[in-house]
Amino acid sequence: MVDKGSGVSYLDLARGALDSLVSMVEEISSSAGSSLSCDSNGDVVEISDGDSDYLISFHAQTQQIWVASPVSGSVRFVYDADQGLWCDQRSGRELFAFVRQEICEIFS
Repeated sequence: MVDKGSGVSYLDLARGALDSLVSMVEEISSSAGSSLSCDSNGDVVEISDGDSDYLISFHAQTQQIWVASPVSGSVRFVYDADQGLWCDQRSGRELFAFVRQEICEIFS
């Protein structure tokens, strides 16, 4: 559990984040007129342009969201309940800002 008494689990938070990431990528793709495909099966999001693949997945065992990027390699994000954000523990980068920057860089 993230917060005792809140009823919100890491799985709920992660799935909400993944759904929001899909919406964000679709918006980026639409406004840029690109042909990105963004597919989700609940715990994994795959973003592709036919040449490059970008994967985002939730790992329940570690309670982390993992990003597999052709630019940055493997980056792991943990939920910071105080901030209400998924952040990379090594760099402090926030998940949505990180993905937005990389998607624009990779697929522009």
